[in-house]
Amino acid sequence: METASHPANIFSLPPEILVLVLRCLVASNNQPLGRRYGDLIRLTLSTSYIRQVALTAPSLWTHIEITDEPASFELAKACLDRSGSHKLDIAIRVARRVGTKLPGVIALLNYVASRIRELRLAMGLTREVHWEQLHNVLDTFELPALECLEIDLWDAVDLGSQARSIPLPTSARGLQSVVLVKLRPILPAPPVRHLKNLSLSSVSLERWPLGNLWDLLAQSDCLETLELKGEGTTDFVRMMPLSMDRDQRTVTAPKLRRLALSRFDSNLLAYLLLGIEAPELKVVTLVILGFKDTWSVRYPWIDTTVIRPFPSVSTLDVSFLAHISPVVTAPLPKFIHDVFPNIQHLLLSRYTAGVLLPFWTDIYAGANSPTQASCWPFLRRLTLVGSDQSSEWIEKLKLCRLFLAERARKSLPALEAVSLNLSSDAKKNPQIESWMRDIRRLLDY
Repeated sequence: METASHPANIFSLPPEILVLVLRCLVASNNQPLGRRYGDLIRLTLSTSYIRQVALTAPSLWTHIEITDEPASFELAKACLDRSGSHKLDIAIRVARRVGTKLPGVIALLNYVASRIRELRLAMGLTREVHWEQLHNVLDTFELPALECLEIDLWDAVDLGSQARSIPLPTSARGLQSVVLVKLRPILPAPPVRHLKNLSLSSVSLERWPLGNLWDLLAQSDCLETLELKGEGTTDFVRMMPLSMDRDQRTVTAPKLRRLALSRFDSNLLAYLLLGIEAPELKVVTLVILGFKDTWSVRYPWIDTTVIRPFPSVSTLDVSFLAHISPVVTAPLPKFIHDVFPNIQHLLLSRYTAGVLLPFWTDIYAGANSPTQASCWPFLRRLTLVGSDQSSEWIEKLKLCRLFLAERARKSLPALEAVSLNLSSDAKKNPQIESWMRDIRRLLDY
């Protein structure tokens, strides 16, 4: 018996299956803010059947997005009307005529406060009263369903103004993720007790004492991911060098698995690493603010401080801030090695980070080289990323070959893989291919 095979027809799908298909059109976050529903709206114009199914499916309309475009307010109202009683993901980014739009934004948040699951709020504020109004929203609104909070508020008049403090909503007992841009939370902050993800950018340890950061982390027993981004400047460090206290306070993060520290002077980066105990930490990313100076001379405490290692860390990603050429001396790479002794995957991801490789061998003997530096006995993978310039890649490959040759000389286990992010043009360079053949041979020793 023969059966005819026909291609699937979207117009013949039952409503519950069609809704799943249509949901794919609005689930992606790749569209610019305010354009999420463009494809879905165009498709509803094709047939009355799709339009009827879409308009009667509340789960399709749970994304409320407001921008400076006037049409976004009308679309947000339509989505709100069609969303039924479902929880809402609200994203608001307003930079123009904030004073006239803010009352409407606050009224919307108040109206749906009990249903907000995710709130992303980005606004350029021009008056002190605007700050006070949003401060009151976060402090008083009942947000029992809130799980994710992302706030980016800036002074649209004085772009160089200092970071401000804001409250975290005390009613959000299920809050799991917080992202604050150029803002710092008011302490104590009860909602952080159940946080799993915390991201603070433009962290200034001059204007926000390190002890306040430890207080915040001490309240976050469930934290799994921590991301701290500095201001990308060493000016205040140069004016006010910090000194290490052997009795420096430490805080324990029992469930922390991922840690990212970026745009910090290496001195502050060391302070942060020495202040955290994380027995379950697995992945660490360091973006170091490079500077042309000698680390061990500026910060002599590092040679006498007892290092508290993170033996559980298996993946380490190290890079320097874009286009900065640091003068690296032995104490910095030695500190990194001693803090993370059991690395299995090492990534030197951006720009000049490859200059660290020679310090993790004992190839060079001299006053500026570490004595009997280790090559990480458990290392299995090395990933190098750089620019599209062939000359830079050849230098990286030379360092990589020396690194692997030293491991072979020490009879350490061979690496399983060396990954290179090469451009198509760089791959065609015969010199690069020659160096790659040498590296492949060293992987098989």
